[in-house]
Amino acid sequence: MRKFLVLMAAAVFVFVACADDPQISLDNSSAEFTHKGGSCDLVVTSNCDWDLICDSDDSDLVYMSQTKGPGGTQTIHIDILENESTSILHHYFTAVAHGVKRDALTTFSVTQGAPAYVIFGKTAFTTDYMGGTYEFNISANVPWELSYEGEDITIEIVEDEEDADGEDEDEDSVNTTIAVTIEDWEGGTDRKFEIRALADSDEGPISDKLTITQTAPALIIGNRTYSIKKMPDGRWWMTQNLCYTTKGIEIGDGVCKIWYPCSDTALEWDSTTEGIIGKGLLYGDAVAFNTNITTTTARRLEYAQGLCPDGWHIPTLDEFLGLVGKCTNAQVETKTDAPFYDASKGHGSLSMLEEGGFNPAMSGYVRGSGKNFENNGSVTGYLASRGYVTTSYIFSSSAYSQAMWYALILNKVTNTADVGYMANSTSSSPFAGSVRCIKDK
Repeated sequence: MRKFLVLMAAAVFVFVACADDPQISLDNSSAEFTHKGGSCDLVVTSNCDWDLICDSDDSDLVYMSQTKGPGGTQTIHIDILENESTSILHHYFTAVAHGVKRDALTTFSVTQGAPAYVIFGKTAFTTDYMGGTYEFNISANVPWELSYEGEDITIEIVEDEEDADGEDEDEDSVNTTIAVTIEDWEGGTDRKFEIRALADSDEGPISDKLTITQTAPALIIGNRTYSIKKMPDGRWWMTQNLCYTTKGIEIGDGVCKIWYPCSDTALEWDSTTEGIIGKGLLYGDAVAFNTNITTTTARRLEYAQGLCPDGWHIPTLDEFLGLVGKCTNAQVETKTDAPFYDASKGHGSLSMLEEGGFNPAMSGYVRGSGKNFENNGSVTGYLASRGYVTTSYIFSSSAYSQAMWYALILNKVTNTADVGYMANSTSSSPFAGSVRCIKDK
């Protein structure tokens, strides 16, 4: 009986103590694991009922053998699974003893490391033939170095978080920005650059890769892709004749608007698909420059975009002279240093233009109403966005003003490539020719 009374008194004491003064303690306050995880035992001592609550960066990695218990001393087994993320993880455990009037608590924390890593912010990137400088991010928690090949690529480290503000943004990693410069590409196919970030870890070498694809030179107009080339004058030119039709204008519609190219063998139109794609179409000035032509507007069309896409324009007189050097207008100075100027003949050279990759197409040109045209496979004319106004008696017994256009005239018979001039739609002998676009500076 006395023993029973003693036990009852002890129980009452514990209940009163728990109600008035709940207490709980753990035998440890913290632990550190590698990214592989691990196990530990945690001893809980409390004078009343308790709960063990986990607040984790990734609760799926945490297992506890027990999450609640009565007063007394008990051992809790905790397992932490492997961390496969790129962040250091924190697992917080709070032990709470529940009193009647208040709770008591204490904490235990586990810091779990991240595996060694080096990671590009993106693994693939595409740029066009013009290249440029582009920035990419690398995140890593170990020292790394870059590996890449190619003469047309350079890389500089722009900034990392530690350089920027004096300390890392977080304890997990350092983010570094690299600037990658890709030079112009003049090849006929796409090319690739592979940049690798290499590092060592306790488990062996690790790496990540960024692949940069540089597309081959090309220009899209309408639904067709045209080849382009950087010529010896340092400028990007189309190397195919334009064969684009604008909405509402049919081929052969009206006076010198759009015409088929001329045949190579006879004075007739070449309306075959092969002929149109190979030699392009012939454009009157109003269509080519996409504006109504008058003697006033003609003065303002130099560098006109016309039918060319954004960032490109119809070549000027000076830009054509930058290739062939010679103009048949004696008042225009010859550029003897032009890459396709033949000093021995005093003319621009068609064969040199061909060898240089301009890829001229002998598509002819149109004079007058369109019923009269010139070519027979030997002559062609490329419109230039340089007009001038002159007073002429050529087509009338009395003087009148007309706008004239310069054009690059190619002649197979004489092997010449000179800039000359043609009448336009403000005269009685309008002109339609081929169109090439040149990239804006």
